[in-house]
Amino acid sequence: MSDKEIKEAISLAIRHIGTGVYSSGKIFIYLCNKGCDESVSSAAVKELVNTGYIDDRRAARKVLAVRSGKKQESRNYMLQRLLEAGIDSDISEDIVAGLDSDVDTCKSLYEASFGAPEEGYSDREEEFIKLAQLRGYGLETSRKAFRLYLDSI
Repeated sequence: MSDKEIKEAISLAIRHIGTGVYSSGKIFIYLCNKGCDESVSSAAVKELVNTGYIDDRRAARKVLAVRSGKKQESRNYMLQRLLEAGIDSDISEDIVAGLDSDVDTCKSLYEASFGAPEEGYSDREEEFIKLAQLRGYGLETSRKAFRLYLDSI
């Protein structure tokens, strides 16, 4: 691995990134797919991270921004999304640790999906819980969030 190879990989990555927001993992894969050696790709990504051209925290915020309201998901699902987006695992875990609790976000999911609680909603618990489980929430968390949701009547 030469400095020239690393500089060429950096240029290739910068042309690809442009003004977009990409994670370190996605750029590493991009460079490897373009024929760069793994060690060269790794060195180029490291340099781009060190200079601030690649920012996994910014990329994580972009991923999470679309996962609110009716698209809200559990912390575990959010962590998986960040990892799949190529965000560094330490950064992903740090960001997820700073998110609201699953009970709170599940309650927010109910509010976004069903509006303010109304009389008779207590008979629809299964419907609410099914939605929550599709978004990665456990049964106990879903039920607790449902009780909190109903308490706001």
